[in-house]
Amino acid sequence: MIPILFLLISCNRKQRQIDTWNKRVAEYNAETELNSNKNNEDSEIRKSVEDTITNWQFYKDSELLIKSNLFNSTIFLVELDITDEYENLNLSVFYDFNSDTINRKIKFMVAKKTIAEFEENKSSRLPFRIPKKEIDKAITGVLNKPIAVVYSDFISENGILVGFVTFKKE
Repeated sequence: MIPILFLLISCNRKQRQIDTWNKRVAEYNAETELNSNKNNEDSEIRKSVEDTITNWQFYKDSELLIKSNLFNSTIFLVELDITDEYENLNLSVFYDFNSDTINRKIKFMVAKKTIAEFEENKSSRLPFRIPKKEIDKAITGVLNKPIAVVYSDFISENGILVGFVTFKKE
């Protein structure tokens, strides 16, 4: 009877060790699954940004001047006559995953020097309008020089080189 008692006590002790081990494995698996789900959510957000092609179109009123995207990334040079009659230069940058109101900027740059900066806080789906009056002020002294048009917002913090514009007087 005593050997059977020792056997039962020994089995009970082993069962407690197995139960403790199983509990630890279950906790580890739950923690791993939680971390995996969090990483998958982060990955899905990153993937939606990385899988999206950001498109942009640059207009003189309704006349298309430049059309490109991050995949194509063609950089264009456009020449505009400063005596042309137009109201605005319009830039549309399209992210298919964002339609929020965002703060966005357009910089005009010559040789890495910012000559003008335009900023607005509107829906990302609306075109960014720069009035001709503002442009005429900004380009004084840089006629016939290529001006880089750089767009930025919280998604594209480093900026997107939309293209180059050379203003001429003919």
